[in-house]
Amino acid sequence: MRIRFSDGIKSRRTWLLAGLLLATWLFALSRMDWWRPYVASIGRKTHAEIAGAADLKAAADKLKDTIVTPCLDQKIEPGKNILWCSTFQLAWNELCDLAGGPVQMEQAPPVVATLNHRDASKDDLDAESYVAVAGFGSEGVYEKIRGDLRRVFKGKANPQLLNSVPQVDGLVAYAYLFKQLPFEWAFTRFHGNLYFDGHRVDSFGIMQLLPREQKDEARMATQVLVLDYQTENDFVIELKTRCTKHQLLLAKVPPRETLQDTVTKVRDRCKKAQPTSMREEEDLRVPVLDFDILRDYRELCGRAILNDGSRARGGGLVTALQSIRFRLDETGAVLQSESILDRCIPPRRLVFDGPFLILLMRANAQRPYFALWVGNAELLVPAKKAPAPKGR
Repeated sequence: MRIRFSDGIKSRRTWLLAGLLLATWLFALSRMDWWRPYVASIGRKTHAEIAGAADLKAAADKLKDTIVTPCLDQKIEPGKNILWCSTFQLAWNELCDLAGGPVQMEQAPPVVATLNHRDASKDDLDAESYVAVAGFGSEGVYEKIRGDLRRVFKGKANPQLLNSVPQVDGLVAYAYLFKQLPFEWAFTRFHGNLYFDGHRVDSFGIMQLLPREQKDEARMATQVLVLDYQTENDFVIELKTRCTKHQLLLAKVPPRETLQDTVTKVRDRCKKAQPTSMREEEDLRVPVLDFDILRDYRELCGRAILNDGSRARGGGLVTALQSIRFRLDETGAVLQSESILDRCIPPRRLVFDGPFLILLMRANAQRPYFALWVGNAELLVPAKKAPAPKGR
C-alpha cells in the first residue's frame, strides 16, 4: 500500500479542524449555565453528611471513664477522659442575658457559679461557626433560631436536639456550633499498629518520613509544625489545615490539676514556640477519634430561677442537654455540637385552698350584687365520710 504525501497533509488538517471544533465547543460550554448547578452542588453536603455516622455513639452517663463537663475548670482525674465544648457555655451566656445577669438558682450546684463567670464566649469563634439565641417560645424564638441557622450555615445545619426536644412556650436558650478543619493532604491511615493504654487503636500520620523517596509523605509533612519538644512524653505540635484562621493543636504533656490549667500551660508554650518542621525518618502517629456523645445536665433541672425583676424568674429548667460530635482522622477534624436549655410555662394551679373572694355582678355594672370573702372554713361544706363499700 502506498501512502501519498498529500494524505498526511489532509490528515493533519483533519486533526487541526477537529481541535478547533473542540475548542469552540468548550468555549461555548463555558458561556452556558447548564454546568453551574453541578459545580454549585459541590460542598452542599449537610453537617450530618460531612460528619458521617460516628464509630461511638453514647450517652455520657453510660461511659465509665469519660467526664463530659460544661466548664473548663474540671479537675483532671488519672485515667479519665475530660470532654468539653463551649456550646453549653454559649447557651448559658444567653440565659444570663435573658435573666439580666448571673443566673440565681434555688439550691444551685457549684457548676452554676462557674458557668456564671462566662469564661467562654462568642469572642472565641468566628461568626460563620455558631448560632446562639435565647428567648421565649411564645414569642417566636424557635423561628428565630431556625432562621439564624439557615442564614449562617446556608441550609447545611443539622440541629438534632432542636428537632427532637418538644417545643415549649416558655424560656429557651440554644447554641449550635459547626467547624470543619480539613487537611490539604490526607495523612496515611494505620489500622491497629498503635497501642494506647494497652489497647490497639487506629491511627494516622507518617511512618518514618522519607521526603526524597516518598513525595506524598513530603507533602503530608508540610502540615506538621513541632512547636515545642522536650521529650517523647512532653511536646506540642500543630497540624495545619486549610482553615488558616484556626489551629489544630496536639499536646502530649504532663497534666495540670484542671483542664483549664493544662490548656493555659499549653497556650503559654505555644506563644513562646520556635516551630520546626518534621525531620527525615521521624514518625507521626495520632489516634483516630470518632464519637457522638450526649450529656444530660440533670443536676441543673428542676431548680427555680430566682433573678428578681427578670422574665426568666420562675420554675426550674426542664431540659439541659448538650451533644458533641467530633471526628479526627487522616482527612482532618470535624466538630458539631449543640446545646439547649428550656423551661416550659408551668401549668397553672387553680386551687382555692386559701382565702378567696366570690362576686356576683351584672356584666358592666359598677358594683356586684353579692360578695363573699372566704377567710376560713366555717361556711364551707365539711367533707362527709365516704360510704363503706358494699358487701362489708
